[in-house]
Amino acid sequence: MAIPRRDLDFDLRPETVPLDWAADSAYVTTLVNALSLLFPEGERFFMESVKQQKPAIRDEALLAAIAGFIGQEAMHAKEHRALNELLVAHGYAESPEVEARLRAVLVRVRRKFAPLSQLAVTCALEHFTAMMAEALLADERMQQELHESVRGLWLWHALEENEHKAVAFDVYEAAGGGYARRVAMMAFATLGFFTVMAIVHARLMKTRGVLHKPWTWLRGATRLWIYPGYFARLVPVYFTYFKPWFHPNERDTKALLARWREALFGPGGQLRPKLRLIA
Repeated sequence: MAIPRRDLDFDLRPETVPLDWAADSAYVTTLVNALSLLFPEGERFFMESVKQQKPAIRDEALLAAIAGFIGQEAMHAKEHRALNELLVAHGYAESPEVEARLRAVLVRVRRKFAPLSQLAVTCALEHFTAMMAEALLADERMQQELHESVRGLWLWHALEENEHKAVAFDVYEAAGGGYARRVAMMAFATLGFFTVMAIVHARLMKTRGVLHKPWTWLRGATRLWIYPGYFARLVPVYFTYFKPWFHPNERDTKALLARWREALFGPGGQLRPKLRLIA
């Protein structure tokens, strides 16, 4: 699958993006805001871990996929940094500090783990982003719960996460990565991801004034884990990663991606006016 590099500008402004832009819920919005705060430094880590293995790759198709992967992730980092700057305007003054702390954490990860293990962490987290992205693209209810001012950003990101979902994994295998390292790093990445997300989410909820309002976060958690249960649905998909024969492309999303490429970037597509470059 070709992995195009799209340069978009979403022009996010505090006067057009409401404070609670996800499901009209302070809990859900602060959760997704926390995720966005992790993206710029996380995407940078992903790009670097793949780049480190590039000299060992001889397959021209995989090299082209790496270029597409890096191009897409760079654009994701750019646009999520813009969203994160918007959060400051919404009153989340800790946003730059969160990014700085994550940067320091990832510096320690780079020092502690060998390059192939860093790539295995990337494969694990790319599995997270791919399954969340597929869920968003497939669920109209979830899409409608995002305010129209930011919906395009998340749909574009979801589309591209699925376009390049197998690249890091294919590089890992081509570089000689094995099963034991892959699942060990998934366990590490899962623990790290949920720990960091919980800390950042709690900080944002405190700033938003809902941390000590149990009914607010109980309703939000119920929405995510019980009904409609957006996160609960992902649990079986998560565990497919632990199969020795797992590959990201075993979940066939070609038809889904074709539909969303047309809807977003085809003639009259929702995001075509925001598209500045296709390379």
